[in-house]
Amino acid sequence: MVEITSEEERLGISLRDPVLWGEKYLRNRDGSARSYWSHQIEDLHCGVKNIVHLDGRDVGKSIVLTTDALHFAFTVRGGQGLIAAPHQGHLDTLIDEIEFQLDSNPELMRSIALTKYGKPKITRKPYFRLEFTNGAVLYFRPAGAYGDAFRSLHVERVWVDEGAWLTEKAWKALRQCLKAGGRLRIYSTPNGLRNTTYYRLTMSPQFEVFRWPSWINPDWNEEREKELLEFYGGKDTAGWQHEVAGEHGKPSYGAFNIEHLNLCRQEMPEYLKIVICGEDMRDCMSEEQSCDRLEMLLNLMPQTGMFWIGGDLGYTNDPTEIVVFQEMDVGDRSILKLVLRIHMEHVSYPHIAQTISLLERYFTPVGIGVDNGGNGLAVVQELLTLDKYKPLQLEGRLYGYDFGGMTTLAVQDGREVKKRTKELMTSLISGSLQRRQMILPADDLEIEDQFTTHTYTLSNGNVIYSKGNDHVIDAVRCAMLVREQRSLEQITEETVCVIPVVTDPVFF
Repeated sequence: MVEITSEEERLGISLRDPVLWGEKYLRNRDGSARSYWSHQIEDLHCGVKNIVHLDGRDVGKSIVLTTDALHFAFTVRGGQGLIAAPHQGHLDTLIDEIEFQLDSNPELMRSIALTKYGKPKITRKPYFRLEFTNGAVLYFRPAGAYGDAFRSLHVERVWVDEGAWLTEKAWKALRQCLKAGGRLRIYSTPNGLRNTTYYRLTMSPQFEVFRWPSWINPDWNEEREKELLEFYGGKDTAGWQHEVAGEHGKPSYGAFNIEHLNLCRQEMPEYLKIVICGEDMRDCMSEEQSCDRLEMLLNLMPQTGMFWIGGDLGYTNDPTEIVVFQEMDVGDRSILKLVLRIHMEHVSYPHIAQTISLLERYFTPVGIGVDNGGNGLAVVQELLTLDKYKPLQLEGRLYGYDFGGMTTLAVQDGREVKKRTKELMTSLISGSLQRRQMILPADDLEIEDQFTTHTYTLSNGNVIYSKGNDHVIDAVRCAMLVREQRSLEQITEETVCVIPVVTDPVFF
């Protein structure tokens, strides 16, 4: 063994080793020095040219990716690297981690080059970009549908986050960015899709494959396992296989056509997104105070027109999403434009009921649809039965839907024609996107993320939709079904009737 005698030698070894470098320069969120789990060390020490991951959630892949990218830029003079992801929302998580590291270590911040005005060369618009004193540059680019943001780049290193969700056109554009002999590292939770570049690369002998199930996390315990088993419905479900086990698992399919979705996304300066948290309501001691507070947070003006409201009303610890669509006639078509989205966290169901009552006052919607599970049932009961909400006259306009039940589409020859409620809702959305009868805001990244990553699997002839990242979609589902219901009721009440009926639940 060669003895290390000088501080210079120690520094040289530390600089060459990304793990030692990360332990020296990077910090945990509590301020302590960064340390790595054994599986993270294995990845950072891997010198193979091409790496691809099949990972569960909470295994520390973002930590590995940002460590490797920062180490590359810090130590490779004139190096050019690209951090790519399907959408800006995925990149924002990585950018937040890198900015935290720069703010936490003055020595690391001093490695960032300065402009002639003495400010760090950190570009945020139109895309995030870091330039270092040694001439290295890190580019952060979202793929979008076609990978247009990649086309002007030529780099030695590429890191891809959530690679399973890159479109085929984006993959082709990305491959052109990587110089001959460059290194490619792909991190992702698998989604079960088989006809993708990501799937093919996980089978390629030219790639080193890392498999990190969620239980590789040292903090994994029996309680966490039980929680996820209950949420996903068992180990034989696609959700568990993809999100926890990090396996391709059962084949899955995209719930929505991304091409159709992108054609319906537009710049909408008038669109509003409002976030309300439980903390905003904590000091309200009376019903009157809470109503005034909600009215202040919403800060809306009375609107004229035809409006539809949909809501996915989570438990107190789950997010609630409420969407408001305006229906307009454009030529010979009716267009649904999303004008408002309300995101609520840790908000109790009485306050959610108050919020819907306020929206009724400002928009006078033709119909309001909400999910009938969890808080939804309680909210519907309050709005339809309490005396204080009677003046709203919501009977016949407010509906609660059982996503696991069946919906009657029509009555033919005295027999009811039914379809699974969630499938019907989804088909209504898909049809509107295909006909370009829906307008969604291009700058709401959560909507893009959820619609492009929502999948389904087939089990015994039943469609099983992916769970977890679908709260906005479920709110839109409810708005679309209540619109369909009200529209068909206006056509005729004798031959066609759309009524959700309670049946044995179908679990999704």
